[in-house]
Amino acid sequence: MGKGKTIILIDGDAPPPLIPSKRFTLALLVFFAFIVQYSQRVNLPIAIVCMVNRTKSHDYQLSFNNTTTTIKPLVSALQKRGYLEEKQFNWIELQQQILLGGYWAGYIFTQVPGGWLATTIGAKWVYAGSLFTSSIASFALTIMYTMSNTHFISMFLLRFIVGLAHGVLFPATIALWSLWAVPQERSTLASIGFCGTHLGTSVTMLLGGLFCRHLYSGWMYIFCLTGILGFIWLILWISLTSDSPNNHKTISDHERDYICNLTGSTGKKRSMTLASIPWKNIFTSKPLIALFITHIANLFGLFFFLTNLGKILTEIHRVPTQYTGYILACGFFLTLLTSLSSGIIADNLVRNNVMTLTTARKMFNSLTSFIPVLCMISLCFCDESNKILGIITILVFLASSGLGYGSGYVVNFADIVPAYSGVIFGLGNSFASIAGVIGNIIAGMIVTKPVLEQWRKLFIMFGIVYFIGGIVFLFFGSAVPRKWAKFQSVNNEKEKKLNDEEIIPMNQTKQIKI
Repeated sequence: MGKGKTIILIDGDAPPPLIPSKRFTLALLVFFAFIVQYSQRVNLPIAIVCMVNRTKSHDYQLSFNNTTTTIKPLVSALQKRGYLEEKQFNWIELQQQILLGGYWAGYIFTQVPGGWLATTIGAKWVYAGSLFTSSIASFALTIMYTMSNTHFISMFLLRFIVGLAHGVLFPATIALWSLWAVPQERSTLASIGFCGTHLGTSVTMLLGGLFCRHLYSGWMYIFCLTGILGFIWLILWISLTSDSPNNHKTISDHERDYICNLTGSTGKKRSMTLASIPWKNIFTSKPLIALFITHIANLFGLFFFLTNLGKILTEIHRVPTQYTGYILACGFFLTLLTSLSSGIIADNLVRNNVMTLTTARKMFNSLTSFIPVLCMISLCFCDESNKILGIITILVFLASSGLGYGSGYVVNFADIVPAYSGVIFGLGNSFASIAGVIGNIIAGMIVTKPVLEQWRKLFIMFGIVYFIGGIVFLFFGSAVPRKWAKFQSVNNEKEKKLNDEEIIPMNQTKQIKI
């Protein structure tokens, strides 16, 4: 393999630039969409801090000098601004957990349908319907301000609807990039979009904390902002995007041909039934089974820690509550950086023939799996006396988690099963989401007291799971598209000569070395 850079010629011309281009515009709008999704996902976990009246059952001793007499004037001073009156609810801990779980109860059910809908009617309208619905439901959460009795049931139903709507987005995204992203650019484009998940989380955490601290009924502003943001995105999305390059009204012929020639897509919507999906091939493909395992293993740990890192910092490392949000926001920003940089680095390594796409996927997936193993080992020894090491470990954990989004298990579905990527990703994400819920249940049974000795058992368990997921993909993972999962369009005669397990060149057009 040469060391020169490979230039792909389409009809005698060099490939169209990525910036500016319609595919780059699409990546930015997907980025915006994930900012909206994750701001709506975490708006309640942030808002519930100031929605619940905790003064009746708790004395705030961490930052308010141990007395209720000091609390009242301070809170009044902090929340003096705003046009609303203070409105809080007396929800017990069980009710709060039920409300927080309402999102995931809906999220699990629409993973596979999301991939199927994206394949049959197109990802554009799946996206539009998803965030239009969730934006209405998020904005509707503000009616809690006017309700006195039925607010709990109403809020649960609205959060359930938000989860249902959001469940289709990740599978639709995988299906979208199988049509729009050529293999040489897939990591970069996907990582740009997925960066929105981390930015949406960190920004919402910071703004939500400010709203709750400085405004009466600050939670109202959180729900309003995240709902309105979705409507702004919707206008841009409908006017500037299309399901595929073939259907885009303003894309250049050169860019359209470049994408379609290398993805093999015709842009035609395909009817898909359960019977038409090659289930036998799916469950007998070693690379795909390895991908399922690493996907489930990573999200089993990631979902748990995303909802419990705050507790670990405050209960185990004894970090003051007022600093926890800043630490986690910094961690999510690191996740954004690693997600974006890993995608760009992976594409450049492949384009420059430094390594194959399979090797790049294995390398970054190994990092996103094995670094958390080391983090789990470190956390086993981090208590209040080692809080600095604990904070650094958590930041490293969050940073390493982004590598899977940029060039690891998340984008690998579009590599190996492009024609069925949305449905198969939805199937894998359903199992992974269920595993994440199970992780919280197991934690509830193991941890009965906020002490390191009990949390250490969880760290060991998650470390083992991460290791298994990483080692399986390292041995059996691949980025070579399966013959039965390719788009049936161009180069059919050439594809017949290729063995399913052979390393297929990243380009199927004329190349020159420079």
